Amino acid sequence: MHLIDVLAFLEVEGKISRGLNLDTETRILVDFHGSAVLAGSEYAILSHCWEVPEKGEKEVHFKEIKKFTTMKPHKRDEIRKRDGYRKILDTCRRANKDGLRWAWVDSCCINRESSSELSEAINSMFRWYANSRLCYVYLQDVEGSLPTERNKEKFPGSNGWPKWFSRGWTLQELVAPRIVHFYDKGWSFISDKQELADTLKAITRIPRSVLKDGIGSPRPCAAQILSWAADRRTTRVEDIAYSLLGLLDVNMPMLYGEGKKAFQRLQEEIIRRFNDHSIFAWDPDGKDLRTTSVLADDPSYFRGCHNIKRVEFDEFVRELKEVVLEEELCQARLQIFSVTNGGIQIWLPLTPYCNCPSIFKATLACRRYGALVTIDLAPWKTKYYRYCGATGTPKSCLMIQQVFLAHQDDVHDNINFELDDRTIAYHGFSYCSSFPPRVTNSSVTLTRTNPLTVVVYNRDGTHFAVVFGWCFGQEWVHVKSGTCVKEDRHDWESRAKEIYHQAWNMGAEHAHLMEDAHSGHSLFYMKHIHLPQSKWAVKLVCGAWKKSRRSTVTIDVGLCTGFCHDPLKWRGLKLVANDNNMPGLMSIDWSPGSSSLSVGGMQVEFLPACQEVQVSWDIFCPHQRLI
Repeated sequence: MHLIDVLAFLEVEGKISRGLNLDTETRILVDFHGSAVLAGSEYAILSHCWEVPEKGEKEVHFKEIKKFTTMKPHKRDEIRKRDGYRKILDTCRRANKDGLRWAWVDSCCINRESSSELSEAINSMFRWYANSRLCYVYLQDVEGSLPTERNKEKFPGSNGWPKWFSRGWTLQELVAPRIVHFYDKGWSFISDKQELADTLKAITRIPRSVLKDGIGSPRPCAAQILSWAADRRTTRVEDIAYSLLGLLDVNMPMLYGEGKKAFQRLQEEIIRRFNDHSIFAWDPDGKDLRTTSVLADDPSYFRGCHNIKRVEFDEFVRELKEVVLEEELCQARLQIFSVTNGGIQIWLPLTPYCNCPSIFKATLACRRYGALVTIDLAPWKTKYYRYCGATGTPKSCLMIQQVFLAHQDDVHDNINFELDDRTIAYHGFSYCSSFPPRVTNSSVTLTRTNPLTVVVYNRDGTHFAVVFGWCFGQEWVHVKSGTCVKEDRHDWESRAKEIYHQAWNMGAEHAHLMEDAHSGHSLFYMKHIHLPQSKWAVKLVCGAWKKSRRSTVTIDVGLCTGFCHDPLKWRGLKLVANDNNMPGLMSIDWSPGSSSLSVGGMQVEFLPACQEVQVSWDIFCPHQRLI
């Protein structure tokens, strides 16, 4: 740890101001190692926002302050004009008045050119702030008193509060020190942390007890601590994770260049160190409608978690005893989970949904508003993923099950559907609405954060909707039909929105069906659905090209040939249960020498007489001879 010798620095500044020669042997920075820091004199520490360079550097760095007394006068004069130098000088003046011999300022006391020293400093910084005698918070954009309400006109670039409250590194600099003094842009004293506790709580969502007494023991749960950083930003992406190490009481090496993976590593370290289920409780209000890994992308996902509290596992077990068989419960089993190369291995209480058995509600050992927190999970291949947006009622049964949770999200960012609906106009159908409105030039693009779109077509009130989905990195399509009542006949946007909300539960099931069809080396997926109370049928073909993340969807409408209902149902095929009791996902495989059709996962081969299979809808006619 490098500390500024306050008296030496002020002496050098005084000689420069008076035009006197400097003693080149004067040391401004002094190295303290290990216990020497604790045994040495008490020190002041500065918390501030770094100046953003516009025309040249504004902060003073380690090498510059290290060589300050030996550098050429013109170079020294350039440094003394910087705003960063003025902050160091004012910090030393303030420390001297407070009777402190030493001061620490991050801009000049860390040698950032040494990766090992930078890593040590970042992993130790919380402790350095906690061990300081006084912490000075310099608010460069505040004049006079600290605002008590948001003033977005005065602070438009920092979430309605002074800039210092929007930065990632300043969070630990507020929590760690016992005594914190706030100063305005002219270094006039505003107040201290104790007196401002209520105002600071309103700004930061940090509990008053933490502001007054420190983070203490027991520490707040991980979700609550991460919620304090939900609205904070850092210049480098990795720093949003590194700035939270001390608050979360974990350590990890710095790997600048890893980007958002730093926050994933931080969560994995929390899992390794603590048995804290709250790390999975992000987005408690279900606002992020997508399927992803069980780890959050950044602290903003923990917004709303400030009132989550950890539940001890003996208490967790007592509550579960009311709904789980005694022999299934094991406290030791429930409180142990680990990060493996196959996912996060954990035992969880799971409850399937009544209307969608492939989605499960998992109960966590943490509370919000007095109730145990739950999240939705869905299996995909060998792992369970976070599934957001599920609706319906979970079943009454609850089982304790070991699962592997996906902690890495390797899904592509988007999928593009090229839409060909030109032929539907032949029978009078036309496009009338979509929700969300993502159809552009007959193309629909879905992303991980916007994985669903509904497109509605209509003819005189008889309508159908094509649902385009993107789940677990798998594209899927579905057709829903209906007949409008007169008063709703023209409110197609509301109808599209209604189907959109209904379709969230479809993603897990239909993604599995599409994946199963593709695993059979099929190139095209097919759907056929009869429109109730009409003579029309919708026919849909989806051709997928995995490598390009592009699918072509062809939609056609024609007269239904009758095989949808008795006596001309499909023979020898197991129907997929859905809202219209119609054959579900179909796929056709044109392999050399043979052709086969799969409906709802059941394989049916064509008779040898059908040596040439035409790429047409004739294969769906009831007179086609199928085994």
